[in-house]
Amino acid sequence: MVNTFRRNIRLGLGISLAVLIISSAASYISIRKLLESDYWVDHTFQVIQELDNIISRLKDAETGQRGFLLTADPVFLEPYNGSKEDIGDLIDHAQLLTTDNQVQQKDFPYLRELIENKYVFINTTIADRKRGIPVTERKLLEGKAIMDHIRSLIRVMEQRERQLLVSRTSKMDTFATFTPVLILLASFIAVIITFAFYRRMKNNMAENERLQEILEQKEEMTEKNIKVISDLAEQISKGNYDVRIRDSDFE
Repeated sequence: MVNTFRRNIRLGLGISLAVLIISSAASYISIRKLLESDYWVDHTFQVIQELDNIISRLKDAETGQRGFLLTADPVFLEPYNGSKEDIGDLIDHAQLLTTDNQVQQKDFPYLRELIENKYVFINTTIADRKRGIPVTERKLLEGKAIMDHIRSLIRVMEQRERQLLVSRTSKMDTFATFTPVLILLASFIAVIITFAFYRRMKNNMAENERLQEILEQKEEMTEKNIKVISDLAEQISKGNYDVRIRDSDFE
């Protein structure tokens, strides 16, 4: 009986521990995947932001160029000054962020080439204006064509990132929904197992108490019978041979 009781305890604890380990591992994996998905969503936003910043900084350079071409006042070149270095840093960062995306990586050399061409154009027009050479409409259209190519390329690169964003956001939402459900399910299972284990333990203890009570009753009856027999033997030893044992003496 003791062995059965111990075996039930070991079985209950073993099942509870196994469920705890499995649910904890599943929750850990799910939470880790959720954090990983969140990281990649944020990562995609960073890439899109850097690509937007490249266009924005290039527009600043264009604004400075146009102001100078119209007025010949160097103060208008302030947005232009240092813009090339800033754009170079932005491209470096965007390229670093997309090292996992070979398709994006292939476009960065072309983007650098286009931007270099754009700055050659800007520098040429500024130099011509300083020398008093008027900028022709054809020249301006040439600059616009370069800028349109840059915008088009960055638009394509951003579109790729947005497609990734949709996929990664969907994945993140899935884990965001699945993780709490998994944790609640694991907790529910743990409660059910604990309750079932408690019921089984309670039933085992009740059965043990019942058997213990029966055993005590038998021991009490055995002691009573032994006393009856001992009394009879004592009476006989004293020469009382008429003494008899009645059935009621053993009840």
